[in-house]
Amino acid sequence: MSQRPSPWRVNDAVLYDALRDEARVALAGLLVPGEARDASVANRVAQARFELYDVNGFDRDEVVAKLNAIHNAGPARG
Repeated sequence: MSQRPSPWRVNDAVLYDALRDEARVALAGLLVPGEARDASVANRVAQARFELYDVNGFDRDEVVAKLNAIHNAGPARG
């Protein structure tokens, strides 16, 4: 039984991990005390998670674009 090589390179995995870390920070910024009860916050969190899950982790350009979008958005305060 032969193994198929992974389409990921090591630096791709590191880049994807960086995207996940940025997403965690952005989502945490939405969940600050006092605002967590607001229904719009739940909607923004759901939308952000959907957009993250929609990223093709094997498409390096897409991962970089999403990472830059999250990073450049600044504090996630909707």
